[in-house]
Amino acid sequence: MSHLVYVCDDDSHIVRAVSMKLKKAGLEVVCFPDGYACWEQVQERAPEMIITDLQMPRMNGLELCEKIREFEATRSIPLTLLTGKGFEFDHDEYMQNLKITNVMVKPFSPKKLLTQVQECLQTAPDTLG
Repeated sequence: MSHLVYVCDDDSHIVRAVSMKLKKAGLEVVCFPDGYACWEQVQERAPEMIITDLQMPRMNGLELCEKIREFEATRSIPLTLLTGKGFEFDHDEYMQNLKITNVMVKPFSPKKLLTQVQECLQTAPDTLG
């Protein structure tokens, strides 16, 4: 059975690139246009990992990460945050406070993202999924 990964971004080009790369690697991928839509689905079926953009409508990536960490059932889901903010964004503070696994600055390498996802899924707790 393949690992379930949610990709949450309002940029269709990013979603397509990330989704194709992960699917080619054998992962099950479900995509969402904003954090709110992703959060609704997380409550129905929790993934083994979430990749989310920082800036999105309705619920941004940080708000989504906060929601994920708020509840015991979703607290241990690994999170990767994508951002176009680069140096404007204090990665370390959020990585520590929200236990974000990885932060990738756009533009990023889909190959590098896949490597990080695979490493993360190999070390994720067995209680996920």
